[in-house]
Amino acid sequence: MAEHKKAGDEDLPIEVVNRRIVCENTKFLVYFDHVIDQAGGEVRDYLVVAPKNPGENLVTGVAILPIVDGQIGLIRIYRPAIRSYSWEIPHGFVEEGESDHSSASRELLEETGLTVAAECLSSLGYITPDSGVLAARVHLFLAEACYPSQQAQPEIGLREFRFFPVAVVEEMITHSDIQDTFTLAAWCKYQLLQNTQQIR
Repeated sequence: MAEHKKAGDEDLPIEVVNRRIVCENTKFLVYFDHVIDQAGGEVRDYLVVAPKNPGENLVTGVAILPIVDGQIGLIRIYRPAIRSYSWEIPHGFVEEGESDHSSASRELLEETGLTVAAECLSSLGYITPDSGVLAARVHLFLAEACYPSQQAQPEIGLREFRFFPVAVVEEMITHSDIQDTFTLAAWCKYQLLQNTQQIR
């Protein structure tokens, strides 16, 4: 593994001296942390949002990049936080007692109606969607050779699921028609995987 730190670049110890719950809902706890460091820095109300069901290594969600016959599957869904519709890959929470792979298969089926065989579902690694606020990691997956097996389950704001040619997806990314971090990260990881396989 490559070494990215230089000599003298040791990390400064950071301490959370106090944590208080601000609010919560069925999925998340919201905290204000009192944070200090040895250099004299201090934040008394550092915002942290933590899922209530943190998995191993804080993996609490999955996101799935579906590819069928060379085309990319995206959902169009309304996101109240940004008050607009968004083109995204399917994603959701890992339920308690559920493996990441099982969660990815379930979320794909629920949001798109697609089924994927276990051998056609592969890991693309992990991301931290917003490490400055969210105490969570998301496991990215590639789903190939999917096939329709049922109707997508109704979900608030979910308008449609559609396949796009690669060139169209790249144009959507270039023009910021796709802004979702899960989608952008999964696409980046997929492209790196493709480049590595071509080199071999």
